[in-house]
Amino acid sequence: MYEKMAVRAAAPVTIKDISARLNVSSVSVHRALSGKEGVSDQLRARVLNTAREMGYEVNYAAASLKRKACRVAVVLPQDDDLYFAYIWKGLRSRIQELKGLNVVVDGFVCRDEADQAELLRHVADAGEHAGVITFSFTRMPDALMQMQRLIAQKVAVVVIDDEIRSPEGLYCIPVNAPTIGRVAGEFIGMITPGEGTVLVTSGRTDSDAHVQKVEAVRAHLAEQKPGLRVQVIPSTYWLPQAAESTFEAALRALRTQDIAACYALTARDNLPLAEAVEKAGAKGRIPVIGTDLNTGTSRLLREGRLLAVINQAACMKGVAGLDVLVDRLVKGIEPPRRIDCPIDVVLHSNLSFYERSNNKSWR
Repeated sequence: MYEKMAVRAAAPVTIKDISARLNVSSVSVHRALSGKEGVSDQLRARVLNTAREMGYEVNYAAASLKRKACRVAVVLPQDDDLYFAYIWKGLRSRIQELKGLNVVVDGFVCRDEADQAELLRHVADAGEHAGVITFSFTRMPDALMQMQRLIAQKVAVVVIDDEIRSPEGLYCIPVNAPTIGRVAGEFIGMITPGEGTVLVTSGRTDSDAHVQKVEAVRAHLAEQKPGLRVQVIPSTYWLPQAAESTFEAALRALRTQDIAACYALTARDNLPLAEAVEKAGAKGRIPVIGTDLNTGTSRLLREGRLLAVINQAACMKGVAGLDVLVDRLVKGIEPPRRIDCPIDVVLHSNLSFYERSNNKSWR
């Protein structure tokens, strides 16, 4: 015989419960939990510890109804289904999940860093936003100056793809360029023979992150596979009138040298490298490693034109950036100054996992 057991959900812990446990006023508990002044640091610590022990959960949606909207400005570039498009996707998906918290997100698309600096100046001048999400390529002084202005106004600023120590007070989601370069170098070393040349596209030569990736690939191979030489060929997508395209430089090298593998440092270099290998008649013989999972690279993986993709979790960076601001501005939780997102190696065999699942690295 089976014995029926009644299961009843425990009543939620309230501020009054914490007040009774500590024998302090409900007003003091509320101030401690909401980060307001009027309580000592010692009492705040006691209240927070007790709240955690008792399983207290703040109803942020209800609390948001009592305050004015929290406005967040997003200043980022946009591209065609490559990298930044997926950061925007991550932001939009998180906005949908945060409905009810009274957070308003204003998006500003910039063309380049000069445009970024101007938009950040506009946001700082308007004084309407409590938080900002933006990016960094070359640490343009004018853009850094506007970030400093925003911090001085007590605006929470999240910077994607850089770890900036000055001005102080930024929340950073770094690109982790040395790690990405080492991952690419290690993977190339595993799939290639010990001799030959590895073609690596340069990315933007004025970007510290891109330079660090190239050097990390070179350093890893020099240490682990010294017979593999790295030859850097230009990434010309960002130059309006390039003398030589990435495709042409890669094709010439493929026809004249013993190429062991190709690595596209940026998403825009994926297709030119794949096409050069095919034009040289080396598809399936010379592996091509791409960057960033998106609709295009997914297709190239399925078609066998790319062997693997080093995914930089662009979508997750958008999610993480907004989560930082929600923690800081809505929940009163101080987030870490550095937030790392994972780096994935995507192959044809595990591509379906990313396409079918709710994995926030790529949607």
